[in-house]
Amino acid sequence: MASSESLRLVWVAGALLGLSACATPHAAYGANPSSLHSLRLVPTRGAPATVGELLARADATVFVFWSAGCPCVRRYQGRIDALAEAWAPKGVAVVEVSSNAGETLASLQEAARLRNLTRPLWRDQGGFLAKELGARSTPTVVLLRRDGQVLYRGWLDNERLPGEAGREAWLEHALVGFREGTRFASKSPTWGCTITRTLSAHDAPACHPPSPEVASSTATPSGGTP
Repeated sequence: MASSESLRLVWVAGALLGLSACATPHAAYGANPSSLHSLRLVPTRGAPATVGELLARADATVFVFWSAGCPCVRRYQGRIDALAEAWAPKGVAVVEVSSNAGETLASLQEAARLRNLTRPLWRDQGGFLAKELGARSTPTVVLLRRDGQVLYRGWLDNERLPGEAGREAWLEHALVGFREGTRFASKSPTWGCTITRTLSAHDAPACHPPSPEVASSTATPSGGTP
């Protein structure tokens, strides 16, 4: 039987060879805080707000890039809800954002109603927030400090298939590191459904292979620069 370390090396090699729509370099760590803070989002209920106003509501904010048509988003919804509930008392907010060109505020409102979502969904019209943070698929997550510093970008965990053994809770590790001031990986591979930028023809949303951006071997302290 292969050792766990051997399996891990095989998995990393697979991530490097994945044929993903997310293969181009991400721009999250070069995001301009001033332009980021001024981006305006519209919720399925409540008043519009800028990203800066949303960030000011918590010590740290997890932006979850969301899509009504993505099966990966459906699969992870329960884990996102549990994470939001567990971390709210610790000063961490969870904000779900739709950046797909084909989604409207009305369609998001209907999806939220049908799925009994308790938090508002936020519409990123034009996909500017996704572009600024380098999110190219759903449900990619990006953890930001109150000042707009990107601390982590990637996937919630390493589960590529439902129920896969050996789960590693990447986002939760980053949250614990942020809260406790310990070191953590600032990025991970991403899967999911490609965020559409235009209304040109696309295949139906489907979870795609991992991006070549593998888990960072350089740990990042909560106050450092990823």
